[in-house]
Amino acid sequence: MARKLTRRDFLRIGVVGASATVLAGCKFPRRWEVLEPYVTPPEEQLSGQPTWYASTCRQCPAGCGIIVRVMNGRALKLEGNPEHPLNKGKLCARGQAGLQVLYNPDRLEGPVRQSKRGSRDFQRVTWEAGLNTLAEKLGAAGGSVAVWLGSTTSGHLYDLFQRFLSAVGAPAPLVFDLYTAFHGYTVLQQVDQQLFSQAQLPSYDLGNADVVFSFGADLFGTWLSSVRYGYEFGQFRSQELGKRGLLVALEPRTSLTAAKADKWVPLKPGTEALVAGAIASLIASRGFGPAERVDRAKALAGSVDVNAVAAAADVPADELVRLAQIFVQAERPVAIPGSQLTGQPNAAEASAAVQVLNLIAGNFGQPGGVSFTQAPPAANLVKPPVATVSDVNDLISRMAAGQIQVLIVHGANPAYELPQKDAFMAALGKVPFVVSFAPIVDETAAFADLILPDRTYLESWGYEVVSPAFGTPIVGSQQPVVMPVYDLRAAGDVLLTVAKAIPAAAAALHWNDEVEFLKEMIAQLPAGAAGGSGSSVLWSRFLQHGGWWPAQVPSQPAQPAANLPAISAPAPQYQGEESQYPFFLHPYMSMFLSDGRGANQPWLQGAPDTNTSISWQTWVEINPTTAQKLGLKKGDIVRITSPFGSMEAGVYVYPGIRPDTVAIPLGQGHTDYGRYARNRGANVLRLLNPQQGAEGHLDWSTVRVKVEPTGRRMAMATFEWTEGVMEGFPNKSIPGY
Repeated sequence: MARKLTRRDFLRIGVVGASATVLAGCKFPRRWEVLEPYVTPPEEQLSGQPTWYASTCRQCPAGCGIIVRVMNGRALKLEGNPEHPLNKGKLCARGQAGLQVLYNPDRLEGPVRQSKRGSRDFQRVTWEAGLNTLAEKLGAAGGSVAVWLGSTTSGHLYDLFQRFLSAVGAPAPLVFDLYTAFHGYTVLQQVDQQLFSQAQLPSYDLGNADVVFSFGADLFGTWLSSVRYGYEFGQFRSQELGKRGLLVALEPRTSLTAAKADKWVPLKPGTEALVAGAIASLIASRGFGPAERVDRAKALAGSVDVNAVAAAADVPADELVRLAQIFVQAERPVAIPGSQLTGQPNAAEASAAVQVLNLIAGNFGQPGGVSFTQAPPAANLVKPPVATVSDVNDLISRMAAGQIQVLIVHGANPAYELPQKDAFMAALGKVPFVVSFAPIVDETAAFADLILPDRTYLESWGYEVVSPAFGTPIVGSQQPVVMPVYDLRAAGDVLLTVAKAIPAAAAALHWNDEVEFLKEMIAQLPAGAAGGSGSSVLWSRFLQHGGWWPAQVPSQPAQPAANLPAISAPAPQYQGEESQYPFFLHPYMSMFLSDGRGANQPWLQGAPDTNTSISWQTWVEINPTTAQKLGLKKGDIVRITSPFGSMEAGVYVYPGIRPDTVAIPLGQGHTDYGRYARNRGANVLRLLNPQQGAEGHLDWSTVRVKVEPTGRRMAMATFEWTEGVMEGFPNKSIPGY
């Protein structure tokens, strides 16, 4: 049974005094229920026999359901939960590697203090000392507190932090990390509010579509919910009556999605919206397709000079005509605005130009179209709202002005993942006290005064309101599948305990521990697909099946916003003069390292990249024609310089990229974050504009760079030999060479 706080315990921690020992002697309740040490094994487990626990993956914000095989108290294997409506039993490589989060040798084993920020000279302290220090600092700060969370922070923890900050008179937590910023979550929500009156992330029904146009969305890499889109792609390719869907990828580099597509259209970076606008204009002007679609195109498409767009995008005008015919004449077409659009200076307009194609197709709420998921029927369960870059800049300004006395960071690493890193670090120096909950010392934790390492997601409680959820409201459950590897306290329990020493917050956070809070929140859900009634049964089913979802998928309204004006595609805005910076920079998110959070896991570091087979390194992809002109070969180290910074990387000669474009993966370039990530490769974010935020999003996809040989070489860790293929280049018999 879980231990409750007694009156004596409450009095011990509930009175605020001047002494720093206000929380001394506080004992945390243990809420492991059936999870006990193997001195007394759980009743349902037999030695040598596996037991499976359902939970939620936290390797990215998608919220896939997982089941974890546990034997003799050790987690041995992660798989997709076959009952979960989102990923339907599938799981990506990052999800499979979650065991290396749990058993990483660089995890902190307890709280530590740092006498001088950045010294990395950490001194172990007791939990009582750490909690007393945090309580003292928070009590003195009042409303001058800021909380920075990542997109994978559990919904219940966001809720607790929000309640705490509201009680002390501070702004709500800021949720921001590179993953959501790079993929333009806030931009997509803004555009969908404008066009569909739904400020949500969209879902695209690939499984029932017959034609898909992807404008820079790496559906099978890292975009929004790649596991689900991989599942949908299987249905897309094996439809009834032997039909096989047509996938067209419009992007400057062959991503994993473009490699699987029927046709890759190598657009010039920044012209994706122009091409979408030209397709819509051609449908309107030439009357392709059904009359109702043509009428919608006439109402929504702006006037476009197709020949001018063809020249700007470096795509033949006849090709644009064919694309317009293919799209409008398909039975169930869908167009997807990806990261390449949401990373542009005029991101909202660019994304809207692609979504107009879905309005023309009339596919909103229809099979094979775009849809949005209704919120779970419990208002208290929240999906932490993602902040904009403007919000980030506002917090950095308040930090720099001395308005923040305590900064708490959980699940994010702004010192690594912000283009405006220097501004953040300068502002961080003006904050008197910084607290990190990082399990492994990352770049931000290295400049914290106190680290209270949280448990990993396989040792923790929580919930995840899934978005996008493809029509089915889902609240994924998260539960500890093993006993904690180290003597670590859950961040939720830390906050609840500390709050009891702060009069303004004690009443707002009155729960004894986070499980009591979670049970109260989950009890407000109705009976779901797993059935059951009553709070205890609902909680048990919530954990047993990996979450809550309804027995029947609710219907959706099928009407876009009314009285929409014609939408014109914006012209690209490039950063850097072409004469000085002749190449376009194409950063892309590594399928394995993601936004850098996977760099501390050797399984992901060692996994060969799907397109180049490189591992453990940062590389720059250059077209063979360009490489020949510059006198470069595979392994040559070059310096990439933008108007904002420079970096060095080895060359990989890659035919699947435009000659005027160079591509560099995200994820490497850590200075901390454990032995597998530290001092490996370079961080491409250093090439982006540090003055971000004019329109509230991360502006990354229209930066120009120059490439300069350094005269040095490096060995490339690849699993293939391409020199034989490239021998005798150029070979005009090979398309694209």
